[in-house]
Amino acid sequence: MRRLTLCGLALAAIVISAPMRAQITATSTFREFISPTTTEFQAAIGRPVTSGVLDFYDTDLFIAGARNVLGTWGVSLADPGSVNRPTNVGSSNTMFATQLGEEVDIYGAGSDVVLDRLVAFSMISMDVSHLYSTAYSPFPLTPITFTVFGYGPSTGNLVIQQVFTIPAPPSVGGVQNPVLATLFFDSRWSVMSNVWWLQSTSSSTATQFANVTATLLPEPSTYAMVLTGLVGLGFVGVRKQRRKSV
Repeated sequence: MRRLTLCGLALAAIVISAPMRAQITATSTFREFISPTTTEFQAAIGRPVTSGVLDFYDTDLFIAGARNVLGTWGVSLADPGSVNRPTNVGSSNTMFATQLGEEVDIYGAGSDVVLDRLVAFSMISMDVSHLYSTAYSPFPLTPITFTVFGYGPSTGNLVIQQVFTIPAPPSVGGVQNPVLATLFFDSRWSVMSNVWWLQSTSSSTATQFANVTATLLPEPSTYAMVLTGLVGLGFVGVRKQRRKSV
């Protein structure tokens, strides 16, 4: 009896603790990449920019010789690029594809994109603003139509998309500084394998992003372990009842 009870307690611990270990919600703030100057980070095969529970790539992911670089704007006023930091970025940092027309890809942290071993995740929200600086190209900012694509088990592995509008920032003293807009994903994005979007081919509609909130989801093996634990607990309970009745 004592042995069975201990077994039941151990299985209960597995049932309770396993999902909590596997399912983690975090926000990719890119704080760990903040630099006094505008900085580029390689985001090629096997070398993603990892923040929160997500891996970020700049693609064309599988084209040999592609530059595959993501960038962050500096925080120093001495750096002309720093004027591009959104007025409401707070303690976060923004990231962007450094070349127009590039694709930004998101995978669950730890995914092996070469072997197609992808970690499932749920997209919740992200902040996006104009990628713009009066130090480089002084032109009026207009609303941006921003389209995000993705696929995963919750979409039947079919590609879906959600279209957002990034409003033009207000003019303050004749200057339009970037303002992050929070984009919320609908229920279709609950179990994703890959999410991506294309950087605009025009400077006037290029974007930068921050505060990507997502949940890393339990692997199928975790669910199997939980189910085994529940079955084991049920078996222990039945044995106890039988002994009592005898």
